[in-house]
Amino acid sequence: MSNADVSAQPAYATPDRALVFELKAPVNDFIRAAQRLGLEWLTEDVPDAPTEDEDSEYAGEDDNGAVLYVTMPSMEGLQRLMALWNRYTAGEARPAEAREWWQLFGYLRDVRTWSAQDRIDPNLAAYISRTMERQPERPVRVELDLWYRQNADLRLVAREYLEALLTVINGRMLDFVTIDPIQYQAALVEIPAGEARALQAMSGRVANADAVMRVRPQSLYQASFGDEIETEAAAANAPAALDDRPAVVALLDGYPVQNHALLANRVDIEEIDVTGAQVPVNRRFHGTAMASLILHGDLSVGDEPLTRALKIIPILAAPQGVRAETTPLERLPIGLVFRAVTALATGLDGSAPLGNRVVLINHSVCDLEAPFAKRPSPWARLLDFLSHRYGVLFIVSAGNIREPFQLDTYASDEELHAADQIQRQVVLLRSLERSKGGRSILSPAESVNALTVGALHADGAGEGPVGIIDPFSPIGVTNLNSATGLGVNRGIKPDLVEAGGRQVLRSEHNNGVVSAWGEEIPQFGQLVATADPFGLTATKIVRSTGTSNAAALVTRTGVKIADVLESLFAEEGQDWSLQPTRAVTLKALLAHGCAWSDVFPLLDKIYPPQDASRWARRRESIARFLGYGSINVDRIVSAEGSRITLLADDIIRHDQRHEYKIPIPRAMIGNRELRRVVTTLAYSSPVDPQSNRYRALALEIVDQNGRRNFWAGVKSIPQPHPEATRRGTLQHLVLEGTKLVSSTATGDFILCVQARATIKAFEPVPAPYALAVTLELGQPVRQDLNVDVATRIRPKVQVGAPIPIRPRVRS
Repeated sequence: MSNADVSAQPAYATPDRALVFELKAPVNDFIRAAQRLGLEWLTEDVPDAPTEDEDSEYAGEDDNGAVLYVTMPSMEGLQRLMALWNRYTAGEARPAEAREWWQLFGYLRDVRTWSAQDRIDPNLAAYISRTMERQPERPVRVELDLWYRQNADLRLVAREYLEALLTVINGRMLDFVTIDPIQYQAALVEIPAGEARALQAMSGRVANADAVMRVRPQSLYQASFGDEIETEAAAANAPAALDDRPAVVALLDGYPVQNHALLANRVDIEEIDVTGAQVPVNRRFHGTAMASLILHGDLSVGDEPLTRALKIIPILAAPQGVRAETTPLERLPIGLVFRAVTALATGLDGSAPLGNRVVLINHSVCDLEAPFAKRPSPWARLLDFLSHRYGVLFIVSAGNIREPFQLDTYASDEELHAADQIQRQVVLLRSLERSKGGRSILSPAESVNALTVGALHADGAGEGPVGIIDPFSPIGVTNLNSATGLGVNRGIKPDLVEAGGRQVLRSEHNNGVVSAWGEEIPQFGQLVATADPFGLTATKIVRSTGTSNAAALVTRTGVKIADVLESLFAEEGQDWSLQPTRAVTLKALLAHGCAWSDVFPLLDKIYPPQDASRWARRRESIARFLGYGSINVDRIVSAEGSRITLLADDIIRHDQRHEYKIPIPRAMIGNRELRRVVTTLAYSSPVDPQSNRYRALALEIVDQNGRRNFWAGVKSIPQPHPEATRRGTLQHLVLEGTKLVSSTATGDFILCVQARATIKAFEPVPAPYALAVTLELGQPVRQDLNVDVATRIRPKVQVGAPIPIRPRVRS
């Protein structure tokens, strides 16, 4: 049995020899026991004991009852192990040769072959009930994830098996997608109502189909807009023609009203799978709104429109009989996204690429049936692969959770409505935090390489009508429906937040419990272009809210930064949009101005745990909602004499450390004025869909000795705990203080970027990264920091041994 394979991901197992180990002790205890008993082979693909970058407070917390998936080398080995387990659970005598197994069994709650209880998604029963509520005999659509086999012939056999199964149960296959790089093979199928009810009972042919790894609800996105449309749009000065510069931004969303007064000659539509004929003009709401926000921002604010063209690949249709725009009902969304991005980057079926200079991809579409739960979804795995493979940055919305959440204070609606505004804010924030388990980010928002955006309760609208409850004053918190993190392996998600429109408070009182939720009204939200429901004009505007809006505004900011980066790289004779580091430089600068601002003291008093010694956990609670905080691009792209931002970018591999010598501005030496040092490291990591570690490379900011001890003179300010920042692909640290910064012999301080492979097979694989550093004094100074540092940094950048330092530092 010593050649077994073990993983925390079921896809790694093999269907005919798959075993499930259900632990009753933390995973790390099981690992140590297996290694102590000489069974190292059993844990070689399972995460190691906690590393130094994992907070001991969390060790073992989430893995009591964890499940490991074991592929035995042969059926004989599987049968022998099951026989031993059956003897152990029956209390029979231990065979002489099974001493180690008897000890190991003490850490296990169950050992079983892969069965219906492992195959059926926990959310499937509720999904089937909702689907059949009005039409009990209506067929139900579900997704079947097949065991991915490396051998193409075996994959074909699995498909043929599935086709035969559907014939037997009178079902039908609607779509079938295989994506080899993420080891994904799945089908969208329609099954009879009787078979659906059997799935709810964990029985039936589909529930026990050996070729099927997982049965899930249909992946589906639905975007609905209100009935109330605003007045005509103000006259828009449409460009005479489409901007002829190569597009750097693409929108994967709904089909827009391309001749809308606000979009005409500003959008470039590429039809791949969804055509204009599938989406009547009077139903093109979501894509039109997203394009409007990217190009113009909130129309209430009056910002200047972008001059660059926006490339759009529609992936939403408007099926007959369905009021909302949706991903096509007979297609797997993951296949649409894969084809769309492939068409942009390399072209489809031998055709030329449609946008190989596109760096930024807005993807404000999510799976309403797939809240994140520990393992990355196939959709998130796809975005992570595409990000790293093609050097693109996905801007993804966190998702909107419209279900009510229970309030912990009020006994009636009347008491809630009559409450003091500030006290009500506190109750709402506390209750949202307590409800976080049911308000997780929606797939693919857990993507580790993407930038995930939550929605702030903010917009450019004025006062609301009398009688409504605006739940929050402008204090910098998320709106009521914005989904919460964390992400894969407790990584920070959402990454940041942006204005997503105000939502009013609605409530209900049932059985002594008051619950609340957020709702759009016509007077609140961001003002955007929209379709005319009657199809008469192309000038209508409307207000809307949500994390999609917030993601669109971050995308808009990204285009502005892209223009700056193009100019910056051009000064050195380089084309930024063709650089391997293009996406990570954009990612670093988008996050570089983020901060929790003035809302931290309030949330620090509200969120648990309130034990002073557990401040790290409390900050994690805040990061679930705010990530690194709200975006502030002005701090990055605008020059100021008391602030300078430096940017470095490079490619790094396992066990390398890149060193950057940064001159300390003379004005910061011997000066007690408040000074701030902001560092942001963004990178793209390959991922291993089979491994529990998932993120194959881990980069971090260290000192010249490879340690996390930085320079004297600054302290950490309210922000996510540094340990938490190392779990994703974005590390953002803000350090400030008034302690003197001593001059060194060279007048520099040193920052390093260090890489390690978390999965051995990826040690040769390179990762692009960008490091942004801002040095700042609290008060204006006579000497311009930009001039001081810029004149000193050029001669400081040189090749050092043994670690190379590339001349890629820009100010």
